[in-house]
Amino acid sequence: MDILFPRFLENVKTHRLISSRDTVIAGFSGGKDSVTLLLLLLELKKDVDFALVAAYLNHNLRPDAVAEEAWVRDFCSQRGIRLETRSVAVERVRIREKMNLEYAASMVRYHFFSELAGRFPHAKIATAHNRTDLVETFFIKLFRGSGLQGLSALYASKEKTIIRPLLIFTQEEILEFLVRRRIAYYHDRSNQDPTFLRNRIRSDLLPAVAKVEPRFAERVFNSVSLLQEDYEFLKDTAGSILAAGLRCGKILPWAILEGRHLCLRRQVVREYLRRLKGNLADITVEHVDALASRPDARGISLPGLNLRFEKGFFFPEKPRLAEYSYAVRGEETVRLVEIGSQVTVKKKSRFAKPKDNYTIVVPAASLIYPLTLRSPQPNDAYQKIHTNHRQAVKEMIREAGFPAPLRSLCPVLVNGDGRLIWVCGSPMADAFTVRSDEQGPYIQISVKPS
Repeated sequence: MDILFPRFLENVKTHRLISSRDTVIAGFSGGKDSVTLLLLLLELKKDVDFALVAAYLNHNLRPDAVAEEAWVRDFCSQRGIRLETRSVAVERVRIREKMNLEYAASMVRYHFFSELAGRFPHAKIATAHNRTDLVETFFIKLFRGSGLQGLSALYASKEKTIIRPLLIFTQEEILEFLVRRRIAYYHDRSNQDPTFLRNRIRSDLLPAVAKVEPRFAERVFNSVSLLQEDYEFLKDTAGSILAAGLRCGKILPWAILEGRHLCLRRQVVREYLRRLKGNLADITVEHVDALASRPDARGISLPGLNLRFEKGFFFPEKPRLAEYSYAVRGEETVRLVEIGSQVTVKKKSRFAKPKDNYTIVVPAASLIYPLTLRSPQPNDAYQKIHTNHRQAVKEMIREAGFPAPLRSLCPVLVNGDGRLIWVCGSPMADAFTVRSDEQGPYIQISVKPS
């Protein structure tokens, strides 16, 4: 244990990976890496009083899956480690979800870990990825033409819930530790299967690279660390843009992308698609670029997701915006939760002409409280300012640049006597306009995304 544990302990403490209140759910397959992780975590419990749970997923992919699970159970039983298991037919998942086998296995595995984490307080998921895994993953992503996100995929700690405390060790160091301690582990024969790209990289590419640059693993690790910092900045910036502009969690206005660097537009689009789908499975850079460069077509078909792009808005094919109705009783701010907007009502002593159709100013004397803010209805109509005929509200919304499925984004303001005052984004009703000889006070009403 003295070979690896001091560095392991220092790494855990330096990066605050595990604390005394945590429950650590360790992904355990019985292979050399996960055996090392579990043994180091057991030793760590002498210094840090955390709860340890081993989690084993039977993928049902190999003939020896039953024997492997029996080996795992015996290993944990001998050491008094709590073990949680699950059996999933990953091949069926792969076919159903139309994804490659490696991604399907990873998705199912992390879903299992996440479900377990939900059952324990202060849970953290520990995986046994080592530095060699990081290097292999880097080359896999490089060969697939990945960008920052793919090339920086393996983090020591991700979102404070997934930790990878073995990333400081190479596979050679782990093997040396197990051999010197005479510790048995389960041999996964699929690790020698040349049909898997990772195995070909491990057996063919990395030995050749080592002849050119013996310290290549350390160099790749340092490069990935730099890429992770860049990616985190880009991701945080994109997240801030989405937080400020995304409507109802699913409607993306092109206006928040326009004028920004393509690199940032791509990241905003990726994060948007991730929120809609739950993952980016089978989403390629070509898909992302098609959206980030303002598509021509209204209908956009993506793997596992159909989008519309209409009048400057991205949205799911069937957005299903809820109807709403709120009372306004005076000067206040009302949050329209269903459409992610807020309406502010203020009294003004002097008249100032609004700059756009998202703010109106009306004579206070013309209002009868409570006013009503609600979603548009099919028969809504009124006579706009400076016109002499009634117009349907749905036509006003269309003219304002909102597609029919998103009409609810334009709240209608109704006076206490039932007359329509205004639909947001369009001119107000002529009956409520301020006349040249009209005295204050006035009421200013503004709508903006919350």
